[in-house]
Amino acid sequence: SYRCTKWVPQQRLELFSQAVSAAVYLSHRTLCYRTSSADILQPASRTRASAAMHRALAFLTICAQRTAALKLVFAGGTGGLGSALAERCAKQGHSVTILCRNAYLAVSPSRVSEDFGWVGERRVQEWDAQGFGKKITFRDWTGGDELDSVSDRWVGWEDSLKNVDAVVFTVGDLGKRGRTRPVDAIARAAREAEESMPRRFVHLAPVDDLVKRTGAFADKRIETLRDTERSWKEIFGGSGRCLRAGTVLGLPKFAESRLFPAPKDLRRVGTWVHLDDLVDAVLEACSDEEASPDPVLVEPSSIKTIEAAKGKLA
Repeated sequence: SYRCTKWVPQQRLELFSQAVSAAVYLSHRTLCYRTSSADILQPASRTRASAAMHRALAFLTICAQRTAALKLVFAGGTGGLGSALAERCAKQGHSVTILCRNAYLAVSPSRVSEDFGWVGERRVQEWDAQGFGKKITFRDWTGGDELDSVSDRWVGWEDSLKNVDAVVFTVGDLGKRGRTRPVDAIARAAREAEESMPRRFVHLAPVDDLVKRTGAFADKRIETLRDTERSWKEIFGGSGRCLRAGTVLGLPKFAESRLFPAPKDLRRVGTWVHLDDLVDAVLEACSDEEASPDPVLVEPSSIKTIEAAKGKLA
């Protein structure tokens, strides 16, 4: 099976060309190699040819669904991991909206306060230079936490959830109120969107071992994450997806993450996954049709060894 979601838009033409070739070959093989000239017009032969063409068309349909550019909204997208995921998704041709406490401060030349998420002007300029900067937009929202202010600029942020394919939740706050407030805000905005609500809601959280490294009150934070996952599934039902991941390798050095801290020693990294595989898992969760009732652990896929991961460290 093809992991079509990881291919960039420029490669889609090649993908469809290969799919069409496969359809022609499959039909040709059914007609010419599995039938003789004597029975080529018999009903059984026509049935086999028809079945082959249906399989080929089904394959083409899957390719079309998997390669379509997605519209994604990231809650917590200014954090280390959230911004890295948003960047990779935009590189692959998907449109990304990042919900943040203050869109102006998020792209300022230097960080004003640790209380506000920050991506930085230089990084945004690099995105523009690489040709995908216009795929990423920043939007103020009033769903974050107690630091949210009330102003006219923040009114109507709920519109950013209308007609999008998925909301990806990467909020780094591990406190109970810091996680329940944004979840409730997203749920409210989704209800207001009605038929235009997002098709998928993806919640990303660290495994328990990573949370234990946060020090005091780790047990309470683990309990909060589990409660949030249960609420996520109860609120969003079959549209909800819960992913868990260990240490994320391949993050840029400046992409510090409270949820997924960088390892000090790769020999003692524990549960891990490379950023490339995590991006694939998130995109798959944003577009798949089947959902697991339990949180899904994202495991190494294309990069399966620490040595291979070292070769792709940012």
